[in-house]
Amino acid sequence: MEKKNIVKEQKDQVIIYPDTRIIKINSSRPEKAYGLFDSQTGTQVSDFVKGNGGQIEFNSIRPNRHYDVGVIENTDDEKPQFAMNWTKQMRDNTDAILSSSDNLPVEYPYMYEIINNGNNSDNVFDMVDNNSEKIGEVINLKQTGDKPRFTCVHSFKVVDDTKK
Repeated sequence: MEKKNIVKEQKDQVIIYPDTRIIKINSSRPEKAYGLFDSQTGTQVSDFVKGNGGQIEFNSIRPNRHYDVGVIENTDDEKPQFAMNWTKQMRDNTDAILSSSDNLPVEYPYMYEIINNGNNSDNVFDMVDNNSEKIGEVINLKQTGDKPRFTCVHSFKVVDDTKK
């Protein structure tokens, strides 16, 4: 009988600390890099930081801004730049979540995957929910080719207002 080794992929854990406005990525991975985006505009607001196998911390963030955390692979020494366009009218309920947290750490509630459906240009990729429904796009602003590859976005944008 053949024995199969099953390896469960470790998911990135992104946590915000409401009282200090610090965002931490626990168990970051060396093959990935993590960057901050303004949730409202989709603008990249930090350089990507390479994973180190431990914890990565983003501090000195603005208290009146909500942030998404983007994850990329294969960064090498490049300085990648991306932008996000939420094509669905997603409601950001960060305030409600943080105000009911009693200032305890809060894990980002949702992760959207970035995929290439093959019908996009080399620089525009689909952002999809867990049902593979397109809810936005990621635009590669700087690099060409396959490197680096955007893989996912951790976000508080969890409710599609168009279905109300």
